[in-house]
Amino acid sequence: MKSFLFPVLLAPVLALATDPAPPAGQICQPEKLVAAEAFDRPEAFLGKAPPTAPGWRGGIGTWSIRDGAAYAVQEGPSEKRPNGHEAVCEHVVDLGDYLLTAEFKLGTSPQIGFVCRDTHNPNHHQGRVVITPTAIWIQKMSGIAKETRREELTKIPVQLDPHTWHRITVEVCGDRFFARIGSHVLEARHERFQDRKGRIGFVARDEGAQFRAVSLWSAQPKS
Repeated sequence: MKSFLFPVLLAPVLALATDPAPPAGQICQPEKLVAAEAFDRPEAFLGKAPPTAPGWRGGIGTWSIRDGAAYAVQEGPSEKRPNGHEAVCEHVVDLGDYLLTAEFKLGTSPQIGFVCRDTHNPNHHQGRVVITPTAIWIQKMSGIAKETRREELTKIPVQLDPHTWHRITVEVCGDRFFARIGSHVLEARHERFQDRKGRIGFVARDEGAQFRAVSLWSAQPKS
């Protein structure tokens, strides 16, 4: 078990059986391991821990452990959110550049994303890579709730088996956002990505997406 001191918190690295080796980045050089979670145990989610406690927050929607992985069910329609809301799981951080690796399975979910938000209060959307069975794209974002705005920066067609586990690497360094899923690679640039990150995580629509072996690293741009 390792610990790293962040501006407010002493953040313990969460539990994989062993700490993962630093991944080989394309645009980022990983520095310190922030979190490494297998998502094979209910304790992976913080539940009602204080807002500043370090760890993965299964926030909006319902998160559980199924078949050794995090299982997502989006929030249903309510008075507050008439159209419901995608399931959201995030780690509270204070990071500039970062590198994230994970495994995912779409299952019956039509769309998932790996996301970051800034340090506003509340945290505004910043950027994400969005994944469907037939396309992957990177978008820059701003605002929160009804004020959310998004702009698609780059998109590629794919054929992803929704019932197969896929591995993703996400790197955000400076104004660059890079994502690799198997042999599929895409990159976009926008000044919005330079803002400091206050939350990093993953989201899923409807029900059925699963996530496991998630590792998050602070990083710096490769020279």
